[in-house]
Amino acid sequence: MSNPLVSILVPTYNGERFLKAALRSALSQSYREIEVIVGDDASTDGTAAVLASVAATDDRVRVVRHETNVGGFANPIRLLELARGEYVKFLLHDDVLATDCVRDLVRGMQATPGATMAFSRRVVIGEDGRPVPGGELAPLTERTGPLDGRQLGDTMLEHCSNVVGELTTVLFRREDVDVAELWQVDGRRLAVLGDLALWLRLLARGPAFYTPRTLSRFRVHGDQSSQNPALIERGLRDWPRLIDWGVRNGFLADTERQRRAYLKSLLMTATRSAELGGGHAAAAALEATFLATARLVELMGADPDGDARPLVERAHTSPLLDRFARELDVWGRPQAVALGALTAPSPDRHEVDALVQAFRDVRSAGAAERFLLAVAPDHLTTTAPLVEAALAGGPDVDVELVPTDEPTGLLRDSWLAVAARGATWHAGRADAVWAVELPLHAPAEPIA
Repeated sequence: MSNPLVSILVPTYNGERFLKAALRSALSQSYREIEVIVGDDASTDGTAAVLASVAATDDRVRVVRHETNVGGFANPIRLLELARGEYVKFLLHDDVLATDCVRDLVRGMQATPGATMAFSRRVVIGEDGRPVPGGELAPLTERTGPLDGRQLGDTMLEHCSNVVGELTTVLFRREDVDVAELWQVDGRRLAVLGDLALWLRLLARGPAFYTPRTLSRFRVHGDQSSQNPALIERGLRDWPRLIDWGVRNGFLADTERQRRAYLKSLLMTATRSAELGGGHAAAAALEATFLATARLVELMGADPDGDARPLVERAHTSPLLDRFARELDVWGRPQAVALGALTAPSPDRHEVDALVQAFRDVRSAGAAERFLLAVAPDHLTTTAPLVEAALAGGPDVDVELVPTDEPTGLLRDSWLAVAARGATWHAGRADAVWAVELPLHAPAEPIA
């Protein structure tokens, strides 16, 4: 097999404590065709001195120092733009690679037709370099070889879990990555899950090579920005956005798996909102909770994927947002009957028009299959022509007039009440209520 050049990219900021170990692991790789490019993001500690010392002893090391801090998102992008290798391997400055990491992943890519990425089992270590409790992660499989890209992506989205791992874990081809798309979906940057967005883009194009050998060590410590509670909260908001992007790009084709993904996201974000007390600090978590809820409500519709816009747009605009103007249980299973009742002292054209139009809306939404309008027996004769006129004013809907003084006694099985907002004639016996805004000049039943 050929030995193509591999670019090991090391973004760092104030990485003096762990940088030497990271670079030592890169330069001691058994695979020799490498370049190591380090991006020093205007560090203020001893990072510059560490880099100068290492670069002076190994001409494979190239140091790029940013005079001003460009941040943790831009620094890796700049390094990727400078990479000359056919393959790219990120190495975060506090992580460590096993000696055979690059060799095994390159060979795996070469041996796997169509593979777009290669990764391995990893272990989580602490500041002392030893595995933390629970850090000996179980392998995804005991077998070395290809993993189906779509299936792997589905698994991560359904369970809201980045089982592939962090940037340090993966090797990929430089030509397969568009730097303009990094760390974001739908033109908006992700707070935490930018690496997972990259993995999904690669997995959408082909399989991954995986080995259960532990080829990288991911270090956790208190100085990491990823330990910031505010960042963790914003990271939870990433999940419903990323799940939605994944669905629109071919992942989670099964609707039930989508539901499970959003329910998992909802559980995580609602729990976090409760921990934060639901105040201003919980704003991002509450937004994530709303996005997940909005998609679950959307999935109850007849055409849940008819709107191709991103979820963050759909959830805050019509027609999805309009669903929240009603009690959400109306979007559950269709009711056998929708029942409306005239409550004005005498038949009123405006009330009849509003209820008939509501029946049309209910039918269009698939919320009921049969439509009854309860009318006092003394008003049946005068109400009938008003209903006929209302039906003539729009799309036809089959409305049955039922003479009764006790609308709630008509039905025993599940039914949907179509009623003016605040009306109480249904006495809480309906399974759900479709609220209707009656014109101001139409008399409405007073609230009890």
